[in-house]
Amino acid sequence: MRRNSLRTVTTVAWILAYAASLVPARAADIGRIDETRALRLLDAQSCARIVAEHDAPPRNFLAQAAASPAPSSSPAARPTPISFQLPSTIPTPPAIPTPTPNPSSLGAPVFLVRGGATPPPIPRAGHGIPTPQPIPTGAPTLAPNQIAILADKVSGNTNLGNPGDATGNVHIFFGEDELVGEHAHYDGIRTITVTGKPYIINHAHDSILNAKEIVFDTIDQTAKLVGGSGESSEGVQHGLVYFRSPDLHTDSKGVGHGTKAFVTTCDNPRAGYHITGKTITYYPGNKIVIADAILWLGAAAVFFLPRIVIPLRQVVNQTQRPSYFPQVGYDQYEGAWVKTQLGFGKDRYYYGYYTLNYYTKVGLGLGYNATFAKKNGRRNGTVAFYEIRDRRSQTSTYNLQAQETENFSPRLRANFGYSYQSAFGPLVNAPPSTSMQIAFAHQGIHAQQNYSFSRSAVGSQSSNDSLAFSDSRQINAKVSNTFNFTQASTQASFSGSSSSNVTGHVTNTTTFNEPSYNSTITFDRSYTQQPSGDYKLPEIQIRPNRFFPHFLVPLSAQFYLGEYSEPTNHFATQRADMSFVAGPALYNIYGSTFSATVNVQQYAYGTGDLKAQIQQNLSLTSPIGKHIVNAITYNESNFNGPGSVPFQFLDQFSPINNKGAQDVLRFFNSNVYTLQLGFSTNFNALAQPVSYQFTSQPSPRSYLQLGGSFVPGIGQGFTPTQVQFSTPFGRGSSLQFSGLLDWKNHARIEDKSIYYSHIIGNCYELRVQYLEPSRSVNVSIDLLAFPSQAATFGIGQNGPILPTSFNGISSL
Repeated sequence: MRRNSLRTVTTVAWILAYAASLVPARAADIGRIDETRALRLLDAQSCARIVAEHDAPPRNFLAQAAASPAPSSSPAARPTPISFQLPSTIPTPPAIPTPTPNPSSLGAPVFLVRGGATPPPIPRAGHGIPTPQPIPTGAPTLAPNQIAILADKVSGNTNLGNPGDATGNVHIFFGEDELVGEHAHYDGIRTITVTGKPYIINHAHDSILNAKEIVFDTIDQTAKLVGGSGESSEGVQHGLVYFRSPDLHTDSKGVGHGTKAFVTTCDNPRAGYHITGKTITYYPGNKIVIADAILWLGAAAVFFLPRIVIPLRQVVNQTQRPSYFPQVGYDQYEGAWVKTQLGFGKDRYYYGYYTLNYYTKVGLGLGYNATFAKKNGRRNGTVAFYEIRDRRSQTSTYNLQAQETENFSPRLRANFGYSYQSAFGPLVNAPPSTSMQIAFAHQGIHAQQNYSFSRSAVGSQSSNDSLAFSDSRQINAKVSNTFNFTQASTQASFSGSSSSNVTGHVTNTTTFNEPSYNSTITFDRSYTQQPSGDYKLPEIQIRPNRFFPHFLVPLSAQFYLGEYSEPTNHFATQRADMSFVAGPALYNIYGSTFSATVNVQQYAYGTGDLKAQIQQNLSLTSPIGKHIVNAITYNESNFNGPGSVPFQFLDQFSPINNKGAQDVLRFFNSNVYTLQLGFSTNFNALAQPVSYQFTSQPSPRSYLQLGGSFVPGIGQGFTPTQVQFSTPFGRGSSLQFSGLLDWKNHARIEDKSIYYSHIIGNCYELRVQYLEPSRSVNVSIDLLAFPSQAATFGIGQNGPILPTSFNGISSL
């Protein structure tokens, strides 16, 4: 009977469980369907599903085996039958399969509408926290290669396969780019057409592409710009670089391609310059490449290049900074000239530029500069070659320079260099010069060896060969040694006379580092046919690290002991040198700062000679109020003993003691003005000159400086005063002047230099320079966007004649 009752209860439980599994779960109230459609689309992605399951708490498989599964939110999902057999051990959960993406939904954009429900107010203190919403309200994170469309209004069916429209302040986000316009139409398949002054922003490289209409492919993530144009601030030192093309399109990497190129850095290109070309390729953050380029000045075509590369980055390596615009000028020796550099190379392992120069009086010059390197880092080098044919003398001159570094292993490397120069410059007729260097370096754990050979020659007139070897090793934690050997051979032949010399030089230095002192033993000697200098055979130097550390003032000392030789007079003897420094001793006296330092040196020689030297340096700096500072310094040197014995060149002293004092009085008022007066005396009853310097900064962009001296005495007076000033000279203009005011020549201004600059149309900078000492006038026009690598049209080169800062006051 009990068994039958158990069977009845079991049957009823089966029926109830089965009936419960057939009842569909109640759908949750999600609310705000239009605002959260994008969230559900993102949650449907495979990546989002894996992340959600990964972040969920671990499931209890034992409980799952004995309980009914949670109802599914999808009515089409079928429940899993319940198994009553409990596993003996907890099974390992299977790996979560990665769903296969549906190819038809790869290009489907996510539509987002601005606005929505107002967020709840912040609860006051003491009140309950509002109930969290079942659906997150934050902006979703786009999956890789996914596109989001944000607009004020979305109309139509935005599902894949149905067209839809977004209107009002439309922003389309894809990758690092953003497409902006007033209206966007989605054809339901793959294309979005954006109108209403559309443009593309590249946030990573700070560039903008404008167009009349932009057709965007959501699958390839490419854009076609009808009437496209662009602007970028990258690599431009002033303003922007503008470019346009009637048929401009971008690929998935953001690179723009177009035809009928137009590029300029001027706000008004018709009044300035511009470049046209057959095609244009725009690499954001890297460069602009123009094929079959023509440079225009206003309406006049002045130059043609088959290819121009404009870098949109800050170029540090000068070999990667070609002048992509020509330089035009004139000088008396070469005549009118045009110079340009054409860059080449596709990566950092091989790049450079070709040099093309033409001179009306000299001829044509061609050059090649290249930098190369292996990708494994074992080899890198540079090559520079230049050749010019002088039509006046019907001769050719060549310059060649090559440098290479070879890394044989992590511990062994070598450097090779060669140069040949046959052109030294205008009006110089010198024989060609050559030089060659070979060096090997081996780096060990405790030692390093260097081997080198070099040769230099100037025609057949002179030559120099040098062979060197060095060895540096760390013997232990406290002892190190360095050995150097050099052998040099020189030959010279001038005006029928010749000379030669061979020199060998050996130096060995051993260093001991102890906690209380440092010591050095040095052996230094030369072996030569024509000796010079002095030898150390050897010399011992001792430097205590702490010398009477508790004395009233800081003390330091150095001791030298050794045997020295002067081979020119065949003299050698022992020498001891003791050097002591006391100070600086610093004291504050009623707001003033006093400093004192004393140096004492005592010498003793094997010949019995003794001599000494004492130097004193004192200074007192006193502020007087807030706008006056007075600084007094005193120096004194005293010598005792024979100054010129026993050595002829070593330890030479003046037998006359000397002393002097200086007083500098400075009046100042921030950066408005500074007046500095300098007085000095040598305590010899002779009046010394009085120096003066006045600096003023009337405005942030202007300053004035006057400087000179007054010499007391009959027929003396004021020396010529240096006059310098810089001031704005109209809108976008500045004027600089430098000259000498000669008081003894009726206050005439001599050696005048004038520099004037003016910005034209926010495009050019006109520079005019007049130098009276050389009686020359220099005129140049630089592109304002690239002042350091600009096109120059002028007579020679020029620049500011005054320093950019003086006494801490900026001149600009």
